[in-house]
Amino acid sequence: MLAIKLWNFLYGYAIIRIEGLSIERFLNLVISKNIYVWDVKRTDHSTIVAKISLKGFKLLLPYAKVTKCRVYIVEKRGLPFIILYLRRRKMLVIGALSCIILAYIFSMFIWSVEIVNPKNVDESSIISELDKLGLKPGISKSAIDIPKIQQEFLIDEKDISWIGIDIKGTKAIVKVVEKTTPPAILHDNVPCNIIAKKDGIIYKMAVLEGDAVKKVGDTVKTGDVLVSGIVERPNTDTRFVHSMGTVLARTWYEGYADVSLIQQKYERTGKKITVTKISMGNSNLTLSPSKIDFKNYDKKVKLITSNYSPIKITSETYYETVPVEKRLTKDEAKRLAIDKALENIKPAFGKDAKIVSRQEKITMVNTNVLRADVIVEVIEDIGTQENINYNTEVKIERSNN
Repeated sequence: MLAIKLWNFLYGYAIIRIEGLSIERFLNLVISKNIYVWDVKRTDHSTIVAKISLKGFKLLLPYAKVTKCRVYIVEKRGLPFIILYLRRRKMLVIGALSCIILAYIFSMFIWSVEIVNPKNVDESSIISELDKLGLKPGISKSAIDIPKIQQEFLIDEKDISWIGIDIKGTKAIVKVVEKTTPPAILHDNVPCNIIAKKDGIIYKMAVLEGDAVKKVGDTVKTGDVLVSGIVERPNTDTRFVHSMGTVLARTWYEGYADVSLIQQKYERTGKKITVTKISMGNSNLTLSPSKIDFKNYDKKVKLITSNYSPIKITSETYYETVPVEKRLTKDEAKRLAIDKALENIKPAFGKDAKIVSRQEKITMVNTNVLRADVIVEVIEDIGTQENINYNTEVKIERSNN
């Protein structure tokens, strides 16, 4: 069947309308003479529409006279008629060919340069330097020497430790990695204390250098000295050292979240509208109706052409949705509220912190809103280094002596 349809497309076929009171007899005669007719559809009691090859159309005309049926050609289709149509519209063919040729020519050049992950690096300076080295919009791909550009770029830009250039379509994607700046920490030869950056109860201490001022079980406040860098021993001079160590403490965080028992969701009705758009530069062409009559909808965008092609064809499908209410059970709302409360708390402590226990309290704010109050106990490192203040701490030490 597919082979026959392909054959008829290549040689052309016609969509015909047959009218008369003896259509069944007409079709029986045609079929008995091995004249192939397909996609036969009755539109009313005296009319049918069908498809037939051009050769077959000439053969069935005598049988139409015998059965007193009238046969009309509704439309001619197939490759021969497409060629005939294009011959009559030479400018359309020339325009289409010109677009294809221009698209091919444009694809041989770089039209945009994208910097990926510049972060703290000045993106404009990177683009300016690449422009000097020859990587810029409008440059031919064949004129770009990527290894040479990368090497010269690293020589000129002292703040960049690595650069990668990847050509995709008409776009040059440039990835840069800045040189790592040493963190703002105190050098080993700088005397310092370890102080508490949070309130808590000391759970565990490991002091490598300095004198512990607090001990396990002590309650500390933010700013309290945990390990002193001022070391004093009997019959020896006072030493100032760079305190080092880990101070783990039990800390507590509290958060809450409200959840409505009535949740509104949107479900698709099955209706959809598809809009096809063609864009080249700042020019846009919409091939399908662009008016969306849906009050609520989900939108799905699919790029048909390559992401780096100068001519972009996108298909936008709009699915109609309607609001549907769903009532959660109290257990479902409780689990959701607790999860949300925990998510609200987590940013307050570090990723290395460990939650050891939690307390939950569930209350109904009103008939439809449930609230979860959560208190978590966390073990985390609360120590941070701080320079010794010689104007206060040292004077106090001397006065005590």
